[in-house]
Amino acid sequence: MTLKQLIKSIDKKEWQFVIFLIFIIFVLVNLPYLYGYLNAPEDHFYNWGHSISSGDFYVYFSYIQQIKDGNWLLTNNFTSELPQTGTLNLFWLPVGLFARLFNLSPVFAYHFFRLIFIPAFFLVAYLFLSYFFKDKLKRKTSLIFLSCASGIGAYLSEIYNKLYPVVADDILTIYKWPIDLWVSETNTFLTLAQSPHFILTWIMLMGFFLFMLLALSNNKYFYSLIAGLIGLYWFNWHPYYFPSVFAILALYVFFLIIKNYKWHYVWHFLLSLFLSSPFIIYHYYLIKTDLLIGARAEQNLCLTPPLEFVIVGFGFLLVFALIGLIYIVKTKKIIKNEKLLFIAVWFIVGFKLIYAPVAWQRRLLMGLQIPIVILAVIAFFCIFNYAKKKISWFNKFVDYFKYLIIILLISVFSFSTIFNITRDLYLYYQQNYIFYPHNDYKQATNWLKLNNKDNSVILSSRYNGHAITGLINQRVYLGHGHETVFYEEKKQKVDEFFKDQLTDERVIKLLQENNIKYIFYSFYEHAIGDFDPEQKDFLQKVYDGPRIAIYQLK
Repeated sequence: MTLKQLIKSIDKKEWQFVIFLIFIIFVLVNLPYLYGYLNAPEDHFYNWGHSISSGDFYVYFSYIQQIKDGNWLLTNNFTSELPQTGTLNLFWLPVGLFARLFNLSPVFAYHFFRLIFIPAFFLVAYLFLSYFFKDKLKRKTSLIFLSCASGIGAYLSEIYNKLYPVVADDILTIYKWPIDLWVSETNTFLTLAQSPHFILTWIMLMGFFLFMLLALSNNKYFYSLIAGLIGLYWFNWHPYYFPSVFAILALYVFFLIIKNYKWHYVWHFLLSLFLSSPFIIYHYYLIKTDLLIGARAEQNLCLTPPLEFVIVGFGFLLVFALIGLIYIVKTKKIIKNEKLLFIAVWFIVGFKLIYAPVAWQRRLLMGLQIPIVILAVIAFFCIFNYAKKKISWFNKFVDYFKYLIIILLISVFSFSTIFNITRDLYLYYQQNYIFYPHNDYKQATNWLKLNNKDNSVILSSRYNGHAITGLINQRVYLGHGHETVFYEEKKQKVDEFFKDQLTDERVIKLLQENNIKYIFYSFYEHAIGDFDPEQKDFLQKVYDGPRIAIYQLK
């Protein structure tokens, strides 16, 4: 099947169904954001974050603001060290340039691209799923599962809360909670609610594999050329997926060679590998030659939770996927159908790789839901058709209890999705302070933007370090746990500073050695300890707001 034939196999009614599903998911994904905006309390502003990875939003806003300010290469303003090597990021670059061209805030540009990528994801996903299923009902069912299915983590969340309490600020702790409640890479619904670059990664993943499958089955180098160019662009800003994508592809090509005794598969593989490699070499070089980039990469730990939490996070979808895998192996469809062989390889290798000996294990969960959904749909229809033939009362039962069955399916396959939506709505209803900073934050950070012309380092609590860099893109001493180089050491120093455990001489030395010119002082800093900037002769108050004061080193 060629790409043209694949597109022609999808009729008008199927595309109408896809558009309808886009509308439904679009509303569900963005409903919490809309409510969060409308429910902002007086004298506070909504920061457009939500309950999953709320600190990461400021990192992305910082990237966009840097480019909007005229910097084409990104630096790390969540850490104080200089000089820094700028890195080329071909995803955030056009987003930042778009914000610069139309004078948009980073928040608006971020969510604008997230919104426009949602329909793009569905169009590519349906095309990709259609490659594996000729049956239209299976295509539609698989897209529904892919768009809103989750695990059963919501049912067990309170139990795990008691068994594994979270250790605050410990970035080395493996978070023991079902992945469908906090890992946005796990399923597409969380991804669609989270970030435009995560959505585009799903699109790139499906596009890369689709073109490679077309190249291998049709022996057309145009397809493998396109796949290589997709990889070239994709691995510039998400290089984590390079090893996993080519490990899956390599094993699949190996099986094809054994089955068909043809060597053209190797040349397609090598062409895509060659074209995809330049930015992998680029990132490897930076990590090995630049101290700050290397240290940042070393502490950027994204470890996969124990298998128990992965199984719970995929839930009954995984159970059906295993049934589907057993079915295609027992019936030898895995040998006869090369498409199913690829899905089986992706499923098995994908699960193996999420515990590979690399620091970014958890990121490799991205996309694993696709083979799980395809195998689960195979099992679902196999069981359904068997029941129709062998159980005389089955059809009448389905017709009579169809609405009850729909509710049951939602409860079994999508309850965590409902939980995630409800959790955000509840936090916004509570007007949680994490999402609603006081307006004084904007005034204080704007003061810094206007007066800190030399981009001197700002000392604050970790929470404020996040916000400052995201709001105005200025350098902080302590911020994001993965972005701040030597994070644990700096966090200890900040705690000692605000607990007033350092002599004045050591405080001045700390400030001077790290080019710290301003102290950002709010409730968060006051809550750490007994440090009183008003009692320090070497500090001068330069901003005095209702909630925040800023002090400058004399």
